[in-house]
Amino acid sequence: MIVLILRMLLNEFRNHFTDTLIDDYPKTEITSFFRRLTNFYFQWPPTFMALNPDYQLNQGELEKLSIALVALEEHKPLQYITNEAYFYGRTFYVNENVLIPRPETEDLVKWVMKDYFEAQHSLDVLELGTGSGCISVSLVKEQSLFNVEALEVSEMALEVAKKNADFHHAKINFIQKDMKSLDFWNKPLDVIISNPPYIVPREKKEMLPNVLNYEPHLALFTPEKDPLYFYKKIIVLAQSSLKPNGHLYFEINPIFSETLEAFVKAHTFKNIEVRNDIFGKKRMLKAVKL
Repeated sequence: MIVLILRMLLNEFRNHFTDTLIDDYPKTEITSFFRRLTNFYFQWPPTFMALNPDYQLNQGELEKLSIALVALEEHKPLQYITNEAYFYGRTFYVNENVLIPRPETEDLVKWVMKDYFEAQHSLDVLELGTGSGCISVSLVKEQSLFNVEALEVSEMALEVAKKNADFHHAKINFIQKDMKSLDFWNKPLDVIISNPPYIVPREKKEMLPNVLNYEPHLALFTPEKDPLYFYKKIIVLAQSSLKPNGHLYFEINPIFSETLEAFVKAHTFKNIEVRNDIFGKKRMLKAVKL
């Protein structure tokens, strides 16, 4: 229930904001929430609070902050409240039809960019399961020689991806298709990249409510009895569609990193490498087509 507050000073509301959320979030995160909300809604700089503690919030300002506060109480991610997330130095539109871009995924993009930093000719790239489009947009903006196609099963997610590509003036060919039914591509590819669903349903009990209750399960979960299901589908596609010495990049579930690495080794790939993310977990895999 939203309690309508008619009058309150900025400093008073900040204290109310903190007291309301302190049982659910670290204080440093609450401070970040408040700063990001006031910047998003009112374009106030970080110093505004310190310089204007007795600022009288008007009714419109109070209403916006109060509605956001209730959403945070319900563990709604801040990114879905503001419809804004940051990835690889850019701002992306997000809603509950797409996953929120993660810092770990930035490392996957960095890996691709490092491998192809000195590219001398155009390269055909396919992203499978593009979601918000953050990976494809970043690749296009960082490497002008990439010709990127991006596949997504969800029509609503595809709308978000197209919105982000348009905003960033990134030329990407988006395709609505289920990777479950995809065994080959219509042309040879230099790169395939994917952050597919990789959470097993039994892991739900370990997940935070801000993820489990809001982010799209279609993009999160793999079949319970086949945690490598989507990787296997992509590997079949890569075998038939990657050019010799073409590169395959995955974001992976650390729990199954060794099993996945063994599966890739059993197929027509070489130079298989697994890397840790910024938190020290095995999060990325690269393989080169024979």
